[in-house]
Amino acid sequence: MRKLLTTFVVLTVIVLIVAGCGTPTPASAPEAQAAFCTALATLKTAVAQLGTITVNTTGEEVQSMQKEIDTAVEGVKTAAKAVPEAKIDGVTTAVDGLQTAVKVIPSSDTLGDAAASITTAVQGLQTAIQEALTTLSCK
Repeated sequence: MRKLLTTFVVLTVIVLIVAGCGTPTPASAPEAQAAFCTALATLKTAVAQLGTITVNTTGEEVQSMQKEIDTAVEGVKTAAKAVPEAKIDGVTTAVDGLQTAVKVIPSSDTLGDAAASITTAVQGLQTAIQEALTTLSCK
């Protein structure tokens, strides 16, 4: 009888441990929305940095800033999956436009005339981010 009880207790503990290692519980709607808003704020900060470029900024500096934006965009995309109301099409389209503008700049050159096209792309992305923030009443 004692052996049976010990076996039962051991099996119960194993089942509880395995159940605890299952898939993580999805975030609640407010937590998911907060994560999405935070991801958008991170993207907004990265884009603001790119908004400080001048004609003397190098292509290498801009490409480095673009990498930060790309990382932040991935965070936004991931967070948006948990928030059905999240509208990020405008953000992703604007990011594509910015990537196109940055891609044509050789890393060793200064921006010169290309600064204007990058600034225009940055402004479009900032508008798209603000619209996404407003849609979910992010602060």
